[in-house]
Amino acid sequence: MARRPEENDSFSESQIAELRRNLSLLSGPSVIDFYREAYRECAIERKPCAKAIQRLVTAWKVLRRWGWK
Repeated sequence: MARRPEENDSFSESQIAELRRNLSLLSGPSVIDFYREAYRECAIERKPCAKAIQRLVTAWKVLRRWGWK
């Protein structure tokens, strides 16, 4: 069975830390937009890749740290 090229690969810890840092520098509405886009990418119908899920979780963690509900 052939493996899909790179779309199933996940981010490294350093890449996730960089994404988290970059998101924390953005304004609240920008992070919410990023979160919503990542949420749409993770639709079950589209069968999300690992990177899409990691982007969603990272944005969610930044928003939770800020007290967003």
